[in-house]
Amino acid sequence: MTGLVGNVAIPMYDGTTVGWEGEIDPAKDGAGKFSEIELSPKRLTAFIDVSKQFLLQDSVSAEAMLRNDIVKALSNKLEATILGDAAGTNKVPAGIFNGADAVTTPDYLTTVSMEETLEEANVYGDYCYIVSPKAKALLRIAKKGDNGFVMENGEVNGIKVLCTSAAKGMVLGNFSEYVIAQWGAIDLTIDPYSQAVNGKVRIIINAYFDAKPRRSEAFVAGVVE
Repeated sequence: MTGLVGNVAIPMYDGTTVGWEGEIDPAKDGAGKFSEIELSPKRLTAFIDVSKQFLLQDSVSAEAMLRNDIVKALSNKLEATILGDAAGTNKVPAGIFNGADAVTTPDYLTTVSMEETLEEANVYGDYCYIVSPKAKALLRIAKKGDNGFVMENGEVNGIKVLCTSAAKGMVLGNFSEYVIAQWGAIDLTIDPYSQAVNGKVRIIINAYFDAKPRRSEAFVAGVVE
C-alpha cells in the first residue's frame, strides 16, 4: 500500500455464522465481529557523505549509482526487519519470527505440520515458504521417506520456496495476507553546507513504512538454530 496519509486502520471481519434450527424455531444472531489492524508510519533514515569531485566527474552515473544504492539499502533493511525476530515497537515493525518456536532440524514432518497448522486455521490460497540459507540446506538433505528429499526443484511438497539471508528460519504462509505500507516517496535532502569544508555533500534519507499481517494465523514460522 503506497501513497498513504496518516495512520491507517484495516478492518477485519471474522465471518457470519449460521446454525441448524427447527422448522419454526427462531434464528440466532449470526453477525461476526469486526476488528482492525492499525498501520502507522515508522521512519527509516540515514545519511551519506559524497565527494563533490566524484559528483562533478560523472554526475549522471553517480546519481544513478547512489539512487540504486539507497533503494537497495532501504529494501534490505525492510526485508531484514519483516523477516526478523524482534518485537514491534512504535519505531520498528515486529518481525514475523517474533515469538516463533525453535526448529532444531527441519524435516518432512516439520513441513507437514506447518501446512496442517495453516489448514486448521482455514488459511488457503497460494502458500509460499521463505527460508534462511541454513534452513534451505537442511531441507535439501532431509530425506522424504524413500521418495527423495524434502526440498527438490525449489519446492517443498509442491510449494514454492524462496531463500534469503534475512530470514531467521522458515516461514510458511499466504503472503497476500501481509501488508507493507509506505507513506509518501523516499525523501532525499541534499545538504551542501555541513561537510563543505571537507569537499563533500551530505545526503539525508528518510522513508516511512510499516508492515503487519492482516491475519496472524496466515503464517507459521520456526526459528532454525
